[in-house]
Amino acid sequence: MTRRLLDRFPALDPASINASELAAIVFEEGASVDHLIAFFADELQTAGRQVGGILHLPDDEEPPSRDTTVVDLVAGDHWLESRATIDPVGLAVTTRRILSAIEARADLAVIPRFGVAEIAGGGYADAFGTLAAFGLPVLTAVRREDVEAWLRFTGGIGTLLACRLRVVRGWWQETDDRRQKILARAAAESGNVVPLLPTFG
Repeated sequence: MTRRLLDRFPALDPASINASELAAIVFEEGASVDHLIAFFADELQTAGRQVGGILHLPDDEEPPSRDTTVVDLVAGDHWLESRATIDPVGLAVTTRRILSAIEARADLAVIPRFGVAEIAGGGYADAFGTLAAFGLPVLTAVRREDVEAWLRFTGGIGTLLACRLRVVRGWWQETDDRRQKILARAAAESGNVVPLLPTFG
């Protein structure tokens, strides 16, 4: 059974997390969600925004390759991962890459999927909580049949997006506008004191 995000991270205050900042694109099997996420991330980076996390490069092969190409959006490097098996060591390394979005002060963090591994309590499940704890907006994707598990996991502090670029753009515009106002107000109240951030090495 899916363990809720707030159970995994009891120190998280749900009142401090805006539901729109933990967003999942709902897609049907066969939909080109990786194309959408890759295009959107590139669009933000081209506009000068810092995007962290990882993404899967779209696979246009038929049948799909047994491996997927993963891109680190902060470092810019890429590597192959098996679709069929999970390497615990590789997973730990990739999780650290995702969390490097915090050090990089990213505007957005991408986790390409909330899927079978996360539903079982593994995969990148803990990365969602850590990013949320540091106030970073997170964008992921979830198959339609896994939406119920996503809602249980987020405990009502997540949001769902249609698998359309205009919807994702609209979500980001609203989320970023709200976030920039909050950050500006916090900076003014703190006298522009910048907090120390952790290093995930």
